[in-house]
Amino acid sequence: MEIIKLYLILFGVSIFFQASIVYLFKKKKIFQNIYNLSPQSHQKKSSTPSMGGVGMLLTIGVSFFMFNQSAESQWLIIVVFLFGFIGLLDDGLSLILGKNQGLRTAQKFGIQVLFSVWVLGLYSYQINELSVWEFVLYAFCFTGMSNATNLTDGLDGLLAGSSILTLGGFLCLMLSYQFNSGVTFVVCVMISVISFLFFNRHPALIFMGDTGSLFLGAFFCALSILLGNIWIIIPFCALYILEAVSVIVQVLYFKWSKKRIFLMSPIHHHYELLGLKETTIVLLLWCVQLGFIVYAFSYLI
Repeated sequence: MEIIKLYLILFGVSIFFQASIVYLFKKKKIFQNIYNLSPQSHQKKSSTPSMGGVGMLLTIGVSFFMFNQSAESQWLIIVVFLFGFIGLLDDGLSLILGKNQGLRTAQKFGIQVLFSVWVLGLYSYQINELSVWEFVLYAFCFTGMSNATNLTDGLDGLLAGSSILTLGGFLCLMLSYQFNSGVTFVVCVMISVISFLFFNRHPALIFMGDTGSLFLGAFFCALSILLGNIWIIIPFCALYILEAVSVIVQVLYFKWSKKRIFLMSPIHHHYELLGLKETTIVLLLWCVQLGFIVYAFSYLI
């Protein structure tokens, strides 16, 4: 019961962080810079604060002092804050420059690769030694998945809600495998995302920003590595992979044919331009994510 009380306290603290950020950013007029090619319905969101991921990171930081941390949890915290730093840097530069983009694509990619190699080196030294091919594969997954969740963060509540489902899937898998190291930390991350969703549900009072979306993808990858099965990231993160693939296919097909497969990518924008309501798209994609996770459990357990 004691740990439940601590979780409830952490949830209250997290709600306080998010509410404070919403109030402060609105007072200081620190708003999201909307991409000018986004659907027209998104332009009205230009007065919505961003960087809600800061509140998530603050919550996770507080949890570090509230609970005992295993070596695995300490490694997960390093992953979260390193990739959160990339997002914070990107969001910060975006605000300073007054543009939708902060870091250039090559800069962001380079830092992601560097941090991926760094955290994998720590993992190999402190927890479990990795082979060369595992190093390469895992670094690719860290970089790719953090970008995939970043691309998914385009509708109110889409990434936050689907991330809760993904974290719930990992949590159930860890408990069923009796893999207790890191369970408490996963719950703490879930608490930070749930409290954020309270403010991010439609109509959103705040956006996650790269600060949150980049670390979530890296965190999912790290959990797969800890569980010793990187391939579970495919069903557990299916939605984010589909979103990223839709962008890759759109770009490659356009370069080849000068035509578009989707009205706009990532694919959630395609459905918007087809006329579906934002809330309908979000619920639909949540169901897609849940379906993949449930299916994965049919052969994982």
